Amino acid sequence: MLHRIARTAFIASLTTALAGGVLLIAWQALGLATGDAGILTAPNGIFKTVLCIAASIASIAAYLLVHVKAARPASHSKAGTR
Repeated sequence: MLHRIARTAFIASLTTALAGGVLLIAWQALGLATGDAGILTAPNGIFKTVLCIAASIASIAAYLLVHVKAARPASHSKAGTR
């Protein structure tokens, strides 16, 4: 169960961090192209904080995924084997 929770948290937070990173780069490229310093510094508030938190959650979930075993169905012993 912990493996499933960690996997879900990893996928959601990694998707958020990567999509937000792409948006951040596009936003800053727009600011550079227009020469507007306000556009360049605009994402420095809550947007960047959310990206950092999402990346941190993804890294913690990735660590848990490595160290927590996934639940596997119980293996059935074959009849007649010793």
